[in-house]
Amino acid sequence: MIQTLNAPQPSGPYSQGVKAGNLIFVSGQDGVHPNGESAGESISAQATASLENIKNILAKQNAKLSDIVYVTCHLAELNQENVSEFNEIYASYFKDVAVKPARITVGSKLLGVKVEISAIASIG
Repeated sequence: MIQTLNAPQPSGPYSQGVKAGNLIFVSGQDGVHPNGESAGESISAQATASLENIKNILAKQNAKLSDIVYVTCHLAELNQENVSEFNEIYASYFKDVAVKPARITVGSKLLGVKVEISAIASIG
């Protein structure tokens, strides 16, 4: 189990992350700050908070965003405008990564947020 105070605490029966062999599975991170407060109403603010939370959970195992091999991105409203806004932030986090993670972006019914991102990283 991976646990850090630098990401929101689980609101249910799940871990922030789990290390299994050389893989790290990061649970879906909403667009909220580690203290649980909303990062704001924009896709940009929520995507930034989600990716920062993922970065902080990975750091607990000395892993980095460049170790991510797969990402699932959930947007509460899937449309071109939201995807474009999301991609702008997402791209900024992976701009220096030579091999970008495989990814899917889906429209999902989210509770009180517009963005949720989960990730799988490979280390070692």
